[in-house]
Amino acid sequence: MTSPESWRTRVRSVALAGLLASPLLLESCATAPSLYDKRLVDLTHTLRDADSNGPQEEPFRYERVAGADEDGRWHATGSIAGPEDSGTHLEAPMRLGEGRNGADEVPLSRLVGPIRVIDVQAKCRTQANYVVTLADLRAHERDYGRIPRGAAVLVCTGWDRNWGQPDRYFGTLDSPRHPGLTVEFVRELVERSVDLVGIDGPSLDAAVVDLESGDAARRERPVQRVLADANVPAFTDLAAVRTLPAIGATLIALPMKLDRSGASPARVVAVVP
Repeated sequence: MTSPESWRTRVRSVALAGLLASPLLLESCATAPSLYDKRLVDLTHTLRDADSNGPQEEPFRYERVAGADEDGRWHATGSIAGPEDSGTHLEAPMRLGEGRNGADEVPLSRLVGPIRVIDVQAKCRTQANYVVTLADLRAHERDYGRIPRGAAVLVCTGWDRNWGQPDRYFGTLDSPRHPGLTVEFVRELVERSVDLVGIDGPSLDAAVVDLESGDAARRERPVQRVLADANVPAFTDLAAVRTLPAIGATLIALPMKLDRSGASPARVVAVVP
């Protein structure tokens, strides 16, 4: 006589076999989303030992240990140390917004979404400290339509070409040098309910010099504070944004899940049709 448990197992097996053979399931598998026919673009800089994080900032440190272990087999390991905002990284709202999301609290839904690329490379070639304005947003939208709710807005300055050359990428302490965004520009993006903002340079705030004294102005980071207040995450030090289409790609941005951290290194990828 068959036990109740054996009977239930047999019923489950028959049901599973029927489900797997059903035309509906086979059709859904055949039409399921796939990355095999897509182009993946890595928007992440390789992080190396002694990479700079800007003037007067501690560099990133990576100590690599590799060789044969006791039984002669290859074994590679290492240790890392340095600022949480090293390399391509997330600027979590908590960094400048008390009570806002830390790196581990940013919803995944904000880290995956449709990309809009606002390209200001031509202007940045002639103005190192160029700031992106509402006029740049309107010019983009004339060509590609209104930026939708939930978009990942990436600003393309071309500044990533200077990565690995600190004096060119950051400028110097007395003469900071890199583009950024205006407060009006990011306020408009917040009003549009975008999910995140990114830039292929070291900061969302442009480098600023006091024109009267010639000294580098205090970094108040007004642009980043607008996003932090609205709980909107940001990514800086992106790479290869200039290789993306203005519209049509999808962002996948995955920072390390550091407990209540204001920033976190990230692997950022674009899926291009």
